Amino acid sequence: MRVISLGSGSSGNALLIEAGPSGRTRLLVDAGLPCRTLINRLHLVGVSPAQILAVLLTHEHDDHTLALPNLLKRYDPLVIADPATLAALAKSPHQNNNGADADPCSVRNQPLPRPEDQTFSSQRHELQLADSERKAANLPLRRTLALPAGSSCVLGDVEIISFPVPHDAVAPCGYLLCAGGCRVCVVVDSGSVTLTMLEAMRQADLLILEANHDRERLLRGPYTYALKMRILSPTGHLSNEQAAQAILQTWRADGLRWIWLAHLSQINNTPHLALSCVQRQLVEAGATLQQVHLATLPRAMGPIWDSTRLWHDEYWWPGGKLSH
Repeated sequence: MRVISLGSGSSGNALLIEAGPSGRTRLLVDAGLPCRTLINRLHLVGVSPAQILAVLLTHEHDDHTLALPNLLKRYDPLVIADPATLAALAKSPHQNNNGADADPCSVRNQPLPRPEDQTFSSQRHELQLADSERKAANLPLRRTLALPAGSSCVLGDVEIISFPVPHDAVAPCGYLLCAGGCRVCVVVDSGSVTLTMLEAMRQADLLILEANHDRERLLRGPYTYALKMRILSPTGHLSNEQAAQAILQTWRADGLRWIWLAHLSQINNTPHLALSCVQRQLVEAGATLQQVHLATLPRAMGPIWDSTRLWHDEYWWPGGKLSH
């Protein structure tokens, strides 16, 4: 597997996932960047947008779906999301960037499904979106896979396991993506951590986890009281402290691990604050920092995780430097 962060933060989120021989299965997890920016960044890593097999959506907010109308118009990839997310995109074309007007979701703790318990259906929906780039009316979403949060499917070389997360969207979810013996867990918007989330995170070789804000910086910052309370709510966004605690609860002392801290706020966080918080708690818990490669994802293109390097490059093994 190869995983590339194309952009992360409140201004837009997108991940490229490649799996199989020559990376033949190419997926996007979210498409929240301006379409031209997204296409340019794909080209920088040698990928044409026409090669994208599917776009997996975590939820319907604009910072995760902004490029979708233009991608559909030009390339018509398969769109995978919870059926309620697909319906919300069709029903509410003027979503707020951060979902402040969305209805809070209900958290459904349930065990991750076994591969043989795959329950998913393919449905057709019509999508009408308006984004900051242009107006698009009656844009058909011709190819969709409705994947309810808590179910799984296999697409190309990748097994996709969806699980619910608590965020103020209609049916937000995270993904556990499995291919070639490697597992990547993506949780980019969540106000709290559930047992279901921890079960998925525990299995990951690469964990991509939200660390949106430093609590004290948020409370002292310029946001309105209502917005601060929304971010701090159980359906808002994870703080550095919450991310660190989730990592500790899923810590594996018997092997290496890669962790990307995602969706950092430009106003209420810094890479240094996020890294130092997580590192401090790991050390205090007795973890060896040589067992973890920890990085923060920038708004621009971020790091590349390539499983083919894991077994051949000395950089990844104990004794190598910690990645900042």
